Amino acid sequence: MSIFIEPVAAKAILRNLPAPELRAMAKKDEIPNEFGIALYHTRVKSRSAAFTEIVYNPNAEQTQRIRKAQDYLSQTELVCVDRNIGQNPANIFRARFYVTRDYARLAYMFTENFFPPSWDEEPELTVIGIPEWPERIIYVCPGHNVTYILGSDYYGEAKMAALRHAMHIMRERRDGLGLHAGSKIYRLFVDGKLVEKGVLIFGLSGTGKTTITVNGHGLKPPEGVEVLQDDINMLTRDSSCYGTERNFYVKTDSLTQQPGLLKAATSPGAIAENVYVDEKGRIDFDNFSISTNGRCIVPRHLIPNAAASIDFPRTDVVFFITRRYDLPPAGRLISAAQAAAFLMLGESTITSADDPNRVGESKRVVAFDPFIVDKPHKNGNRFYEILKANPHIECYLLNTGEVGGVKIEPWVTLTIAEKIIRGRVRWEYDPLLGYDVATEIEGIDMARFNPYKLYGRAEFERLMKRLKEERKEYLRQFPGLYTEIIAAIG
Repeated sequence: MSIFIEPVAAKAILRNLPAPELRAMAKKDEIPNEFGIALYHTRVKSRSAAFTEIVYNPNAEQTQRIRKAQDYLSQTELVCVDRNIGQNPANIFRARFYVTRDYARLAYMFTENFFPPSWDEEPELTVIGIPEWPERIIYVCPGHNVTYILGSDYYGEAKMAALRHAMHIMRERRDGLGLHAGSKIYRLFVDGKLVEKGVLIFGLSGTGKTTITVNGHGLKPPEGVEVLQDDINMLTRDSSCYGTERNFYVKTDSLTQQPGLLKAATSPGAIAENVYVDEKGRIDFDNFSISTNGRCIVPRHLIPNAAASIDFPRTDVVFFITRRYDLPPAGRLISAAQAAAFLMLGESTITSADDPNRVGESKRVVAFDPFIVDKPHKNGNRFYEILKANPHIECYLLNTGEVGGVKIEPWVTLTIAEKIIRGRVRWEYDPLLGYDVATEIEGIDMARFNPYKLYGRAEFERLMKRLKEERKEYLRQFPGLYTEIIAAIG
């Protein structure tokens, strides 16, 4: 029997305590603050990607370390939480989280992040946390959907351990695709009729994905938006989309620029992590002396425009958000293969927060998703198959950075997104880029973002030729990726 599926043994296991009781157990860790919300400071401030190992058949060292962890657990008390990942019975994932009792705050956050369980059988995925472990290492076993988190007390590690397994199950067992993407429904008048459009929004951290996902565009009833999810969605073969989280787990570094979200993050039920609190208990989300990765679980019912449901029956539009210095603000991708190529590219650029010495260099993460367990080419192939089977899905590329030194302001991107949904954009095919480019949009002077004028034709052609070669070289590193996806780059 694999060491990863041995039953968890402990001195005592406290199972499925109600959230108020878990918060009471974690009271010793709370930082008093003006809003009275649960607020914690952690030892580890972010995910431990460099310490994460994917394990199918553990070697001697891994087996020994896990055995030591199991022996330790047998002598201590654990808190156990069972939750549903997802809301719809047609596509939920049964998740179980164990953590040592001294870190009940993590169990409290897990409880509030996901949905109450609707099952009494065995879980499909299990996460086991020992935050006090003297060394930091995360073992992910996709074969049995078990993760051991050793030496990290950062909640995001536990959350993404569970969601990583759920996405893997979706791809390998349910013939769908887990996506690191936000989701929302637009309700707009198009050609005189009020229509609903299901939209997925992809983007790496810092590109504006959350801003676009939660923004209401100032629409007035009967028009409007419904915000569904900010992080992980499950896409099916028929283009329906299932959400995963009951509440949002958001970065706090831009909360003060989003009044609605800020109010929700300082209301009863919110749980903050690694945000600054002064000696008088005042919270300052713009003070990053604790961490630049402050986080908050925000109750979804308090988020402006949040829908009661987290699912939609049909995906109509996909936005790939990139933050580059050389692309026009908006492009319309012209084929399923090309859209799958841009999913695989997961493209943006390095910012000063990443590495001040490499600002502007291309940065790529397959599917904009650092949580893919293995065989990332399968994600591109599956996405291509879904698009081919659902030709109504339109895919767009939005640049939230700049063009030749001209900044693309957030209002520009938000206006473009809305006008795309309305079908109020004039497109022209650009043979150099290989896709349609937005040339006329009401309310925006698109001429000021013209790269041919900003760079000069010869220089822009040189930049795009180099970019195209970079992209093709990147895609060639994935054996098994459909050849038509690579060829779609041109």
